[in-house]
Amino acid sequence: MLAASACCRADKPIWLAISRPGLVEAIKPLAAHRRAEGFETVVSTEPVAKAISSSPRRPAFVLLVGDDRPGGEAEPWCVPTRRRELYRWRASQRRQFASDAAWGDFDGDLAPDVPVGRIPARTAKQVEAVVAKTLAYERRSPTSADLGLVAWAGSPGYGKVVDGMVTGLGLSTFRSNAPPWAAPWAILGSAAHPLCGWPPEQPERFARRLRQGGLLAVLIGHAGATSFFSMRHGSEGVLLRASDVQSAWAKGEPGPPAMLITCNCGRFDADVPCLAESLLMMPAGPVATVGATTESHPLTNYFTSVALLKQLGGHQRRVGEVWLTAQRKARKARSFVWERILRDVEGKLEKEINVAKLRRDQILMYAIFGDPAARMKLPEPLQITVERKEDGWHWRADRPEGATRLHVARRPAKWTLPPARPDRPREQARADFDKALASAAFRPIVELTSAAGWAGVVKQPGVLRLVATGSGRLWAAAAKLTPPTTQPKPAADASEPPRVDSRTPHAPRHRRQFEPERRHISAHGGSRGCADALQTRAPSGAIHGRARHCATPEGAGPLTGRCPCPTADAVGWDVAPSGLTDRAHHEHEKA
Repeated sequence: MLAASACCRADKPIWLAISRPGLVEAIKPLAAHRRAEGFETVVSTEPVAKAISSSPRRPAFVLLVGDDRPGGEAEPWCVPTRRRELYRWRASQRRQFASDAAWGDFDGDLAPDVPVGRIPARTAKQVEAVVAKTLAYERRSPTSADLGLVAWAGSPGYGKVVDGMVTGLGLSTFRSNAPPWAAPWAILGSAAHPLCGWPPEQPERFARRLRQGGLLAVLIGHAGATSFFSMRHGSEGVLLRASDVQSAWAKGEPGPPAMLITCNCGRFDADVPCLAESLLMMPAGPVATVGATTESHPLTNYFTSVALLKQLGGHQRRVGEVWLTAQRKARKARSFVWERILRDVEGKLEKEINVAKLRRDQILMYAIFGDPAARMKLPEPLQITVERKEDGWHWRADRPEGATRLHVARRPAKWTLPPARPDRPREQARADFDKALASAAFRPIVELTSAAGWAGVVKQPGVLRLVATGSGRLWAAAAKLTPPTTQPKPAADASEPPRVDSRTPHAPRHRRQFEPERRHISAHGGSRGCADALQTRAPSGAIHGRARHCATPEGAGPLTGRCPCPTADAVGWDVAPSGLTDRAHHEHEKA
């Protein structure tokens, strides 16, 4: 074992890299970078199990540097994975899958305790390329362009009814669970939807968008080991393959991490490089990727994607931490609606599919490619205050130490989409796609320097976003600006005493007029509590006007009043989830 740290302190987290002798030299610049960040770094050439057990303390991150292929144990680049039995729901599925994540399970509960990543390299040159890419990404100062959230959802392919429900509910879920400061950008593999665009151009659009920067790319749908499937167009499939983005990502700055929540895209133990591996190796491709090493189930993939979106608003900043925490939370997630829709859509080998076993395998089958300690461009919290007055919403931001500029922007509260048209010609499809994205984009209002007072007034409702930059750091906060909802007072009638609502003693039955509260927001980098800068409360304390389906705030997060149900359109999409009526939704709530 080679200890790279100059000193060992019990309060330092350990970054453990495990490799082969011929690859060790190429890891040293990354180890030095982690050491400068405050890690105790350890580089080992021992077998994986021994290297982990010999660590001075439990490592915070484990990075495997080398490849793995069945029968390749004697190769000078082989760093073996672990293999597990798959709970199958179709007889054609492979019985085992590769699991690097299992190396991070220290207590035997089948859930990793620390994130484990891999640089799937066979040569020192390949390691050097990934290390240089990681360092370049982390050393670049973040900008507001790094707050883009890029999503590509392929066609479910489960039939017209299920596909309609999955597309409608999935789109609403994406928007309502993403941090409010994030700038959404999406492609959908549904010909009728305006976010489809012209199908053959989807791979090119995706590659071009990721070159512009962003926080994270998420792909969800069906896939093979070397390609992601979006949809069918005529007699051809629309696919994302390494060859489709090779030229676009051959040079330039590294892109944000990409999570491929699909089947097989992370199958690094196959005979050819998988898609997740190939994207990592491209100079301007994602700085890290995540992909499943076998067939994943659509139900557990849904839970993972929702947990991942929510986790972007948490306190963690590194790829492995964000991913593993999201997976652990997804393991405990429940949804009556989604389980009914997705549990059996791909078949079953038993009378009733065992969802607990699906959850068990889900957290172990996904592999992280790249350094799990890679730092994401997640913003720090920006303290803001918003107060609604007669002339608009007055906002003020506390300037963090080191911040030199404040970027103020607003977007509409609703994403207004062109109508669905299954047979769009090419130019119309392009125009509708651009129009749909433009309706959700943040539009700049003003840019302020540190010499100016960080305060102003916004007159239009929507979502206000404040982003501060400076000293190589990024801060963000967002607030939803909701116009007051008032009802006219009934005409006074001296012959009748006012009726009293028994639920609120001595209160007239009509809703009383009230003033909004002034609230100070600690907008921690996307905490769901940032979604509303102002809560309007009636004298009884009830929150009004936030969720479309539910009138009460039970289960809502702080400062949101958001309906906890997956069909709630709390952020205000102009698209009703297809397939579920309000009555069906509330039947779900009763259940």
